[in-house]
Amino acid sequence: MFNLDEIETHQLLNKINENILIANEDYKIVFINNSAMKLLAKIGPYVGITDPEEFLGRDVGEFHGSRPQKILAEGNFPHSASITFFNKFSAEIMVDRLFNTEGTESGFILTWKDVTEFEETLEENRQQLQIIDMPVIPLSVDTAVLVPVMGKLTEDRLVLLGEKILSHSAHQGNEYVIFDFTGVSDEIDASIAFRLQQVINALKLMGVQSIYVGIRPEMAKSIVLNGLSVDVPMFNTFVHGIRYVWKVTGFELVKIEE
Repeated sequence: MFNLDEIETHQLLNKINENILIANEDYKIVFINNSAMKLLAKIGPYVGITDPEEFLGRDVGEFHGSRPQKILAEGNFPHSASITFFNKFSAEIMVDRLFNTEGTESGFILTWKDVTEFEETLEENRQQLQIIDMPVIPLSVDTAVLVPVMGKLTEDRLVLLGEKILSHSAHQGNEYVIFDFTGVSDEIDASIAFRLQQVINALKLMGVQSIYVGIRPEMAKSIVLNGLSVDVPMFNTFVHGIRYVWKVTGFELVKIEE
């Protein structure tokens, strides 16, 4: 009969394709399996460690931060959590108590699933979706485009918007960009107004005039209450905005008689 007791515990843990760390009652790391060693080899340089075995004997809080240590001290086990450290690595951790053969608490076992690449992929997809939801639409006047701005305005979205419209204007020779805020009902604060102004200024340096249309009451009220300056032509609707572009470019809408 197969006798599991004959197999060394550390051998079993090293065969598991999961990052496993064991800490004693003083939160000091006493065991790291082979899988975790490979992960810690990437993390070590962020705390001045070149050899992952140097993590042995160190407090788990040195690279996990204070939150996991609090979990060890107060948490209900088993406990799972999502953590990010060094603003670089993301992980799903599971922490549980360890007991010796006499039933006495003897330490902790941490299983650590590295999800950094998954989080990075999600972030890339998020940015791609943000780019997609800010289309640049050609208009009847070849040198003018419409940019519908929809949803909640954030600094990240406005940075992407600026990059997209500046690149488009450079390649297509835009002279007028109509920003339509009809789909934005949120208030606007100083940081958002600053980002918008940066986009306008950059376009202006390229010889492109910005035009705002569709400012909603909530947005207009916050602009006034915050004393924000919006130094661009502004119109109630897109129709009024495009008529302005027609006028300054010499175009005219004429009804064709049958």
